[in-house]
Amino acid sequence: MMKKVAVLSDMHGNVTALAAAIADAQAAGADEYWFLGDLFMPGPGAHDIVEMLRKINVTVWLRGNWDDFLFAALERTVDYNKPTRVYTARLASYVMQNMPREDYDFIMALPVADTHNVEDLTFTLSHNLPQKNSGHELLPMSDQYYFDALFMGREADVAIYGHTHQMIYRTASDGRAILNPGSVGSPFSLKRKMRQNRDARYLMLTVDGTHFASDFRSIPYDQATEMQLATERNLPYLELYQNLVYEGLGYVHDAGTVGDVNRRFGYVQETKDLLSELRQVYH
Repeated sequence: MMKKVAVLSDMHGNVTALAAAIADAQAAGADEYWFLGDLFMPGPGAHDIVEMLRKINVTVWLRGNWDDFLFAALERTVDYNKPTRVYTARLASYVMQNMPREDYDFIMALPVADTHNVEDLTFTLSHNLPQKNSGHELLPMSDQYYFDALFMGREADVAIYGHTHQMIYRTASDGRAILNPGSVGSPFSLKRKMRQNRDARYLMLTVDGTHFASDFRSIPYDQATEMQLATERNLPYLELYQNLVYEGLGYVHDAGTVGDVNRRFGYVQETKDLLSELRQVYH
């Protein structure tokens, strides 16, 4: 019996983009949904974005490297001399302020990889590599070795991963298909012209026996509505998020810009105070 699977990845807290992608997938007749990680940050979504996924038939739910920033902020020592560490810790604090402890426990217990059978095909699913949910091994220009590693030790017919925010269809050395659905909330391209398309991206799979078809979807959403939500919720780093939503500019590796914003808004001390409070609540 033919099945349709919507593969979603890298929401990064973008509530409006996720709503648009889910609505499109529902209209297209998705039977189930696979989520490949990076639910939170730097957008305003927290508990509400978890609930959006709980209301649909998510049969695979993975933990991304940005989701791990929640754990890092709570359980590890934050290096306040590194602006981007303050950035992720302050955003993690925002998320934890706006969701119950049960959400945190649920997310932290998720795997970083899984396998799933649909019809007569086995899919290996991961955020990045099956053994680790961070790193730059699977960028489009990366060595073939790393793409082949998606299948290493896993009996699968097709590999699907997220993390890079770029839609990909390529093959392993033996011809097995490798796909990336792109990013729902934060699509990326090295080319400035291509970054102008800020649509939510996801992948619709149609599987029938050993046959599958891949439909890479690009769905417009109301960016002004997303920014209004971020403003109403007092999202930290609001101006940086605006640049991401409208221009595709990310800042997790931009210590200079983030450092300036940290100083202007006093985010270092604010993050210290918030994490001190949160650790008392969570422990």
